[in-house]
Amino acid sequence: MASATAFGLDLDSETPLPFFEGARAGQTGRPLRIVYGERPPDWPRDAELISDDRDRDGAVIFQIEVADAGYRIHGPAYGYSVISGDGTEVRGGSGEEGFEGWQRLLVAQVLPFAAALQGLEVLHAGAVVVAGEGVALSGPSGSGKTSLALALQRRGAELLADDVVAVERAGAELLAHPGAPISGIDLAEAERLGAQDPGGQTGVLAVNARERVARAVLVPGPVPLGALFILNRWLEGPEEPSFEPEGDPRQLLASTFNLLLASPERLAGLLDVCARLAARRVERVTFGPATDPDELAAALWARLNA
Repeated sequence: MASATAFGLDLDSETPLPFFEGARAGQTGRPLRIVYGERPPDWPRDAELISDDRDRDGAVIFQIEVADAGYRIHGPAYGYSVISGDGTEVRGGSGEEGFEGWQRLLVAQVLPFAAALQGLEVLHAGAVVVAGEGVALSGPSGSGKTSLALALQRRGAELLADDVVAVERAGAELLAHPGAPISGIDLAEAERLGAQDPGGQTGVLAVNARERVARAVLVPGPVPLGALFILNRWLEGPEEPSFEPEGDPRQLLASTFNLLLASPERLAGLLDVCARLAARRVERVTFGPATDPDELAAALWARLNA
């Protein structure tokens, strides 16, 4: 039996979930039952394909389909997860990468999707806590969010979430919830760090062709979200990171995680979150490929403490 709170959801699973061991967040009252290892349920042939994520060679990474039974997220490496329409139940089974691969997709896609179904908003961002406030780090895959978060932790920040952060509107506040207590570190970055135990992590949970998944210690949370930095790494970027305010709420939609759930009520809530973010500290950080995570962390840390 496993119980934990992550992404603002209270998880309850009969199967132990190692990726969530050590989660310290308090319960939120949003239950999510997880059932693993059953025979795959019959799935309607006329289910609508709403997302098709593929590799450069055209191979399927994962797909998302919707039917009356809910949403199915599946891929050859990761197996499948079926999410109920109200986001309160997940039923799944593993694929080529076994239980570890299934857990990875659970963290990266399934639980954030369920959080959105239960009324939270989700940012494609890592997050740390500095001086009691959440600092979100947004950007496309490969922009260095996790490496930057770990570098900031080495300077005194606390980890809040890796790659995805769930946000709740609470009065005038935006509260950022802790994610799963893991960090997925690019293999090249893991090699660069060498024998260090990056970010205070206490053990490697899985290694695949893309990344090393290691345990991380997160703050109990949730915490007020005080700032968002949008990472913009490009080949002709400056040698020294540059910071530019970003106040247009429409530009912040690119930092959100899930635009597939497009009911009028949900889109109104999403735009409201973006407007609230824009009223806080939002800056675009531009830097070149030679800037390493520690250099970027030093510049951002100085910015936060200016």
